[in-house]
Amino acid sequence: MSEPTQTNRKKSRRRNGDGNTYRHKNGWRTVISHKGHTVTAMGRSEQESRRLAKEKIKALPIYDGSLVPAAAKLSTGEFLTNWITKKHKTSIAATTYRRYASLINIHIIPALGTIKLQAVTKNHVNALMLQMREKGQSARSQQQARAVLSAAFESAMEDDLVASNPVSKSRTISLDSAQIHPLSLAEVQTLLAKTTGVQMQARVRMAVLYAMRQGEALGLQWKDVDFNKKTVFIWQQVQKIEGVYEFVKLKSEDSSRTLEIDDETLAALKAHKVQQNMDRLAMGDKWEDHDLVFTTSTGKPIDCKTDYRQWHRALANAGLPIKRLHDARHTAATILFDQGLDIEVIRRFMGHSSVLLTSKTYVHHSSRQLRGAADLIQKMSKPREIAN
Repeated sequence: MSEPTQTNRKKSRRRNGDGNTYRHKNGWRTVISHKGHTVTAMGRSEQESRRLAKEKIKALPIYDGSLVPAAAKLSTGEFLTNWITKKHKTSIAATTYRRYASLINIHIIPALGTIKLQAVTKNHVNALMLQMREKGQSARSQQQARAVLSAAFESAMEDDLVASNPVSKSRTISLDSAQIHPLSLAEVQTLLAKTTGVQMQARVRMAVLYAMRQGEALGLQWKDVDFNKKTVFIWQQVQKIEGVYEFVKLKSEDSSRTLEIDDETLAALKAHKVQQNMDRLAMGDKWEDHDLVFTTSTGKPIDCKTDYRQWHRALANAGLPIKRLHDARHTAATILFDQGLDIEVIRRFMGHSSVLLTSKTYVHHSSRQLRGAADLIQKMSKPREIAN
């Protein structure tokens, strides 16, 4: 029996995207044209034929007429390596770069590196997150890995290498809010009373009273301390970049701020400056002058790990529980709010971009807003006297 011609084949026209399905030999054939590709599939029924054809369409590499043709051969590993070391490195802080590069090299490339960039799907991203979790990586690390991968795909879209960002369709990573326990006002007073050494006294005050971030404090220079106006200008931080300390601007305009300094803190800074001048004269040529407020014994910037250890030592000497150095920043905001300072003033004091961040993150431990609730409840619970 002769094979039916195209004219006498029974065609089943479907909606756009389903293509044409018609009888062929002992079954059904579906033909679908999709973005420059044509696929065919045979099945024992119309439904099976269409299903198999659509599966072939889904298996095709993502393609858009506007994409760079050579991008179809680009692997995810090749793209990520070039993106993080050349394109993205110059737009982020050195510490952020080191973290992102570590996530890419240790987790992302081993999992996705051999897959074509255009073939990465949300399922690949979900699998990466699951793999990181099974290896004991924290939710925070998973979230950061997802964020850097998303940024990379956004960049690839801008360069017409991919048509969409698969990370945006993947499952998000939820973080449990860390419990923060700032120092109380009494504990701060104890800490200040027990802290010895003029440099450490000034350093602790900058942390628990003025909420200075570690990089801001370690990058503070004497030129930005105005003893006459009683102010400190915060606009830069010090970072160790490839083994060399460098001054870098703060990441946002809101972070830059001028703070008024109280007399006791001003006295602590003056005493520290006098001692530092004596140390500089004693060291002679061995002193490295960077005009820094807080330095090593030779004038060099203090390493952040050393600064952290000194903070823990100060807490221990005061008989206080060990806390993160960043908790000192939470402490300053909470105490200021407890003392009645307006939240907008605290926002500017902290160098935040929004009141919401200040309120939600830094002053939620304050008891000020709940003060008096117990007295009110007591009054409410008393039975009213019934008039005769």
